Amino acid sequence: MTAPTPTETRAAADTGRPGPGTRGADQGVGTSGEETSSAVLTPTATQRWRRWRFPLGMTAAVLLFAVLLTILQDQTSRGYLDPDGVNASGARALVRLLEDQGVTVTDVRTTDEAVNATTAGDTLLVTEPDRLLDQQIERLTAIGADIVLVGSSNVGPFAPDVSAAGSTPDEVVDPQCELPTAGRAGAVRLGGYQYHGPDGAALCYPAGGAATLVVLDADDAEHRLVLIGTGAPLTNRYLDQDGNAALATGLLGQNERLTWYRPSHETPPEDQRSMADLMPDWVVPALAQLAIAAVVAAWWRSRRLGPVVTEPLPVVVRAAEATEGRARLYRRGRARAHAAAMLRDAAVRRLRRRLGLPAGAPVSTVVDAVSTRSALSTDALTEILNGSAPTDDAGLVRLADSLDALEKEVHTS
Repeated sequence: MTAPTPTETRAAADTGRPGPGTRGADQGVGTSGEETSSAVLTPTATQRWRRWRFPLGMTAAVLLFAVLLTILQDQTSRGYLDPDGVNASGARALVRLLEDQGVTVTDVRTTDEAVNATTAGDTLLVTEPDRLLDQQIERLTAIGADIVLVGSSNVGPFAPDVSAAGSTPDEVVDPQCELPTAGRAGAVRLGGYQYHGPDGAALCYPAGGAATLVVLDADDAEHRLVLIGTGAPLTNRYLDQDGNAALATGLLGQNERLTWYRPSHETPPEDQRSMADLMPDWVVPALAQLAIAAVVAAWWRSRRLGPVVTEPLPVVVRAAEATEGRARLYRRGRARAHAAAMLRDAAVRRLRRRLGLPAGAPVSTVVDAVSTRSALSTDALTEILNGSAPTDDAGLVRLADSLDALEKEVHTS
């Protein structure tokens, strides 16, 4: 690398303009004498599609799987004795049999819905009566409809003369009573809660000394009341076994309309409902599945990113910009002595080459050789090439001029 001449350095320090033929520090890493340009390649639509088609396809597949899973769960994971449930504990098969017999089945979940959907002369089935409060029971019994209770241990509010007498495992038992419906059905799968009732009641399918099916006709109560110890004969799992279907349709199909009441938590008034109360039951599971899919997709994509990779880019710098910048730094730091030493060292190196002196020749030898080609005295040459450092910017400029004039004199002699 060639050091700047005194004239070039003086011009940079004094005016900030590059001198002619300036070379040196601007030839460092990433610099060039002329400006260069590089082309940036933009990916095409086809390239983008090839890059993103796999993650987009995976996302679509996950969303489709979540939707299908939600639909299937909605059909196969319903609750106990759900009239639309096709799972083992559902009762869709029984509802279809009743509808084939001309019975209109209405599915309700609240007491208000049950009261509005049921009138005297209808049948009201309560699948989980133990979840009802006394106020709800009073509203249901006031309708005057036939009531069928499944697996109830709290029968007092419905029929004070009937009491629960423990429970027994489900098994196939004979009717052992005079009830025509039980006689036509024959042996069925019953168990669960057992009951003691008054003498006028039909006490059927006894197990362990107590009945698992009790029927109180209107003569013995304000309305017809049926108590079934378990819901097993009503479910899809056992409906087609033994006489379960005949007993279920006989007990529930005596009237033209059947209200199928599955007690649930009573919903608040309309003005107190939240957004969650208004959403269908399948929304929350679907959102949970989508959230899991999003987390998995984010984790999967994050692994593909990998560590950050740096890319060295070409930098275009003007030829004299580095020299000008270094001169400004010296001027701002008032490094006149350092700048003067650099100017003198560069001038001495060039004079050695011009005069054919060894590279390590001392300054005194250079002064003696220059004195043979210069009109200046030896003392003046020593002051220029190895004198004291200037104390101000003007002195530094004068030193640069003197070195420049000395080199020109040697070159032309």
